[in-house]
Amino acid sequence: MVRSRLALVPALALGAATACADREPEAAIEVDSAGVRIVESRAPAWPPGTEWSVNPEPVFRLGDAGDDPSSSFFRILDVALLAGGEVIVVDGGSAEVRRYDAAGRHLWSTGGRGEGPGEFRSPRYLGRREDGAFLIWDRALSRVSAIGQNGDRLGTERRSGPDGSPLVAFDLFDDGAWLVAFPVVRQAPERGTTWTDSVRLGRYDPVLEDDVRLATVPGQRWVWTGQSMLPVPFSPRPLRVALGDRLVVGSGPDPQVVVHDAGGSLVARYRLARAREPVSEADVGRVIESLVEIGQGPEAVWRQWRDEMEVPAHEPAFDRLLADGDGNLWARRFTADPLSREPPSWDVFDPAGTWLGVVATPGGMTVTAIRDGLVAGVYRDELGVEYVSVHRLEMGGR
Repeated sequence: MVRSRLALVPALALGAATACADREPEAAIEVDSAGVRIVESRAPAWPPGTEWSVNPEPVFRLGDAGDDPSSSFFRILDVALLAGGEVIVVDGGSAEVRRYDAAGRHLWSTGGRGEGPGEFRSPRYLGRREDGAFLIWDRALSRVSAIGQNGDRLGTERRSGPDGSPLVAFDLFDDGAWLVAFPVVRQAPERGTTWTDSVRLGRYDPVLEDDVRLATVPGQRWVWTGQSMLPVPFSPRPLRVALGDRLVVGSGPDPQVVVHDAGGSLVARYRLARAREPVSEADVGRVIESLVEIGQGPEAVWRQWRDEMEVPAHEPAFDRLLADGDGNLWARRFTADPLSREPPSWDVFDPAGTWLGVVATPGGMTVTAIRDGLVAGVYRDELGVEYVSVHRLEMGGR
């Protein structure tokens, strides 16, 4: 494949561009023979003193309100940030959708467990329609519910692909189309069998009820125990996020993400000049101990996997992708140990694909949303108790 070198320039977000005018370029930008733009970053583009950080003290934290059911959580499925700092929480235990203001005060709750109108079995926050309604996707029921700004139910519809195939909705593009996956149904294999998924992603237009297939992403590797399907440690995860009108995906050990336009064409690759992380025997042992401790499968299954099955040679580069509302992409560096309370590290890319630098988020917290200078997610204490936590994102000392 022939590549033409276009430039070596820093492409910085927010106010960093002017601060870097006299610095050496951090990113190499090329276009290959297929017209794909390749941005390879060698060093962080944030100048010293302008790096971003997350304040470890929360703006507010929900979940320690005694007998108040509006702030009691069990198995939180999603936390989303709204304009102005308000928060939407999807609680799996109660199957409710709850809204809180920017100070953490409860505004309303709706839903409940069931299959009737306005009820949920496996709800996830999808986003907001142009009219301001909140869209909640229920994977178990393959349907979407629209909730008004005051918590009133506006309607519920079952959805599938144009050919009747099942779909799963994850996110919204800027034009209102849904980011969806078309799952593949498998028959249960023999006990101890492993296999690798592939995930077909697409844009689904809920008005026209048609879809555009965008990309197929290598998925997780699984092992069948005879009773349950368990993810193989260190196998890649099919990461995806809607970024404006584009789809960003990542999978595998290479520290890169790829970008597809609204028609499905591959248009860009964002790369970091960083080596793959090898998997050691000690890594495998620590992960098995953690998985057994949290009840993620019996010890005998993991011992068999370690002794008889192929261990991936390298860790996945990332294990989560998020968009922050300003066009920046956040990629969380892979962490194998589910019990780790070390602060996760995120690589942040600006809208042009240049690596800005690394941001650490609070230990024990799974970040689910970044918007308007705030970071929100699920915090779990040492006993595993869940809280909704919102923190301030401090950008360049601001």
